[in-house]
Amino acid sequence: MSDHKDYLKIEEQIKNGLSGDVQKNALDFTAFLQANNFTPELNREHGGWNIRSNGRVIVFLKVWISREKVFAIILNACNFSGDPADDVREFAWSRVTFCPKGCGRSEICKLSRKRATIFGKDFEHICTAPYEFFNLNADELKKAQQLVLMLK
Repeated sequence: MSDHKDYLKIEEQIKNGLSGDVQKNALDFTAFLQANNFTPELNREHGGWNIRSNGRVIVFLKVWISREKVFAIILNACNFSGDPADDVREFAWSRVTFCPKGCGRSEICKLSRKRATIFGKDFEHICTAPYEFFNLNADELKKAQQLVLMLK
C-alpha cells in the first residue's frame, strides 16, 4: 500500500494502514478532533491533513504506511494560551523539536531558527514545526490533545 494513495478521510488511511495501539491511538486522536470541532482537511501537496483554527494551520497530520507504520501529529505553533497541568507542561518542554543547524526542509526553516517562550521557559533554535509527535502512547496522546486545545 502506498503512502500516496488519495484517501479522502484520514480515518480511512488509519484503518487501512495502521494496526494495534498505533491505529487505536490515531483513531482516538481523530475522534478528539471531531469532538472539538476540528475538521481534518486533505493537503494533497504535503500528503497529509491540515487542522485549522482561526484561519491558520495549527496541526498537520500524516500517516506513513510504507516500511514503518507511523502516525504523526505535527504542531505548527507553540503560542499556547492558558496554564497547563504540570505533567502537560513537562511534556511540552521535553518534546520541543530543535533545529540547531537548520534542516533545510523549507525556505522558512533556512531563514529562521526560532526563539520561543513556552509556558515560562525560554527555548532557542526550535524548528518552525516546534512539535513532531510520532506514534504516541495513550498517556502522551492525552497531553498532546491538551496542547492542541491550547492552540485553538
